[in-house]
Amino acid sequence: MPKQKIFNSRAIYFTDKLRHQMEQIPEFPCTLIEAPMGYGKTTAVREYLKDTDAHVLWQRIYDDSATGFWTAFCRLLREVDAERAESLEKLGFPNDSVTIQEALRLIGEMTLSEETILVLDDYHLVSATDVSSFVHCLIVSEIEHFHIILTARFVERFRIEELSLKGYLYHIEKEFFEFAPGEIAEYYKLCGVSLRLDEASKLSRLTEGWISALYLLLLSFRETGSLTNTNNIQKLVESAIYEPFSPEIKEFLLSLCLFDNFTLGQAVYMWSGAEAGALLAEVRRKNAFITFDAETKTYQMHNIFTGFLREKLETRDAAYQRKLYQKAGHWCLDVGDYLTAMQYFHAAKEYDSVLHAAELDKASSFGAEKKALIIAYFEACPSACRMRHPIALLVYAMALVTFNETALFEKTRMELAQLIQTDGLDDERRDKLAGDLELLTSFGKYNDIKGMSEHHKKACALLKKPSGFMDTTGSWTFGSPSVLYMFYRESGMLDQEIRDMKEAMPYYYRLTDGHGTGAEHLMEAERHFNRGDTENTEIAVHRALYSAGEANQANMLLCAYFLQARIALSRGDYTGVESLLRRIQETMENKRQYVLLHTVDLCRGFIDICLGRTDSIPGWLAEGDFDSSRLYFPARAFYNIIYGRALLLRGEYAKLLGLSGQLFGIASIFPNVLAQIYTHVYVGVANQRLHRLDAAADAIRQALALARPDEVWMPFVENGEEISPILDALLREGTYRKDIARIRALQFPYQNALKDIRDNHFNENKPKLTERESEIARMAAEGCSNREIGERLFISQNTVKTQLKSVFEKLGVNSRVLLKQHVDR
Repeated sequence: MPKQKIFNSRAIYFTDKLRHQMEQIPEFPCTLIEAPMGYGKTTAVREYLKDTDAHVLWQRIYDDSATGFWTAFCRLLREVDAERAESLEKLGFPNDSVTIQEALRLIGEMTLSEETILVLDDYHLVSATDVSSFVHCLIVSEIEHFHIILTARFVERFRIEELSLKGYLYHIEKEFFEFAPGEIAEYYKLCGVSLRLDEASKLSRLTEGWISALYLLLLSFRETGSLTNTNNIQKLVESAIYEPFSPEIKEFLLSLCLFDNFTLGQAVYMWSGAEAGALLAEVRRKNAFITFDAETKTYQMHNIFTGFLREKLETRDAAYQRKLYQKAGHWCLDVGDYLTAMQYFHAAKEYDSVLHAAELDKASSFGAEKKALIIAYFEACPSACRMRHPIALLVYAMALVTFNETALFEKTRMELAQLIQTDGLDDERRDKLAGDLELLTSFGKYNDIKGMSEHHKKACALLKKPSGFMDTTGSWTFGSPSVLYMFYRESGMLDQEIRDMKEAMPYYYRLTDGHGTGAEHLMEAERHFNRGDTENTEIAVHRALYSAGEANQANMLLCAYFLQARIALSRGDYTGVESLLRRIQETMENKRQYVLLHTVDLCRGFIDICLGRTDSIPGWLAEGDFDSSRLYFPARAFYNIIYGRALLLRGEYAKLLGLSGQLFGIASIFPNVLAQIYTHVYVGVANQRLHRLDAAADAIRQALALARPDEVWMPFVENGEEISPILDALLREGTYRKDIARIRALQFPYQNALKDIRDNHFNENKPKLTERESEIARMAAEGCSNREIGERLFISQNTVKTQLKSVFEKLGVNSRVLLKQHVDR
């Protein structure tokens, strides 16, 4: 019997065995098939699914990184909903609670007209814990018409017992797949070999029921007539599979062993010959360890065989290996897989090609989880090679900014500066590179408006068109929802800094094709707001909204809406606050600005701390888990404004004082005066609550000393109740009388506005809805008419009307629009 037929017999036997088990599966969101290597589980699951009416999405795990998993996952979901799959791809791998919820929302909104089964094949290859966490969330979300099948040799970092106990997971365990002596005899009989019971028992002891070993021993038995007593699987692979091939086929297989899967086109490219198709056909006839997936048009080598071939490759000379890695790299380059191309070129020590791939990628694949790899690839490149690729160095330097690698950034910047001085550039290229370098260098002077603008002006004089090496479609504020927070760096200089901003921004806009348009108006608006001048705040914020909208600058729109939400809060208009927060969320989702999703949380978290609602603050914000977010380091001090206030509200005064040195240190790096003022206020409150009255008064004095020259009163107003005793003490001293009077003139209406919001929207003593009222409220919020509600609940329209009136009274709303907003909250 030919080897392929023997393999098919194994697959048929296993398929029947698995089908019997899977037909007993209840309606679980997920099925885990844990089968040891070599059982043909992929073929068996495919055969089983052919008999179902489900839409099957098949993702085989090759790249164990989070980014690689996500790219393949999104590509697969395009079959279901291309638009939302594109949004998921833009979102990037969801590695925290905020982005996971957004990803689940997008997947849940996909139109699944039929039962859909997602198969994650070879799930044991997933090593990234973030991937396991996401899959866990996907399972427990129980998306309607969506079932997950995981196939794996073994499973680590996966909460099998918890998911099984809670009814989310049906686990077909690996013991199910171990062949007993009777099953071994039955399998061998299918392959044309009859065994006595003692021979089957001997094989069971030798192999522990492992199908791959049974298969290889079967091939050996057909050749020698004896059951070899060996545990060395590699020797079996070599003698039973590899050695019978011709020298040509052996070379052919080595040329493909770098890939986990490959197409016929790849095989032709790597072998450099049209006969590759014929060689593949011959291999498949003789070798069950290479299979073909008709759906994806790809060939897969079994992991046993791939591992064997890669060990063989390591015995070949360095020149042979280098040539193979080069060819693999060029293939990936041609198909746009630039990061993998960099990996192969790096292995081949083909450094010019590494940098060329980076130039084409433009850092789009340089995620945080790839930081160590990216740095390793670039730092391995010799200096002479780096000097030949200035665009790659610019791309790398901008990546280093996001990685917060300041020393490497400066080193790379100096390399570019030296390159400009060489004689190998013509005037046009020298001016272009010098202009790009000026723009790059400006980031080394971040938040010094004049310092940055000096470089922008020089860049404008050198560049004839916008610079193209940096991404200008995403965040301008590094994740902060406040422009004033970013660029208010010196007490007493706020008015001058705004004038500097107005003068500087046109140059930056020319260099970046309008990136950040509206920032100067926002900084001006925030100055008016912090002085308590809401009228001029609104005028300036509308200028910002118009400018940002015209230039399609989502980050600036977010900052403007957030400022409007703070104005609404100060007026007691919580409906307006909620409307603006929803607009922020929807704008970021519609424009696919997923890098700003954590900024959306900052906006909502800031509103919540002003209202004293600690339970509503997102966990990553309340617990100080900045590193789990997609915010960049320059936004950290704003993050600490929320975190510090959360500590106060929870009564963790000692912890806040213990962390105050760190909070001040972060706020002083650029520096950020607004964050320093808030931190002094928090330190004052914490000391006052611990009866350290002198320290409390000193902290508020320092806060007032920073805020007074620029009349930045809102940090005191927002914390007015807490600092009131300290302000009283300062008044008794006779210090800061006019300033305290101004603060209190703003504080009393502000605190009354917050009280109205709490009473009308968060009063726990308000009458609660009955179960029937809650049901009617939900249906009315969904848009159902009184008649429709009555028909669905089998009650009269008059009853519905009476119940809704009661609902409106209890909730303090007077329209269905407000009811919907309440239910949404």
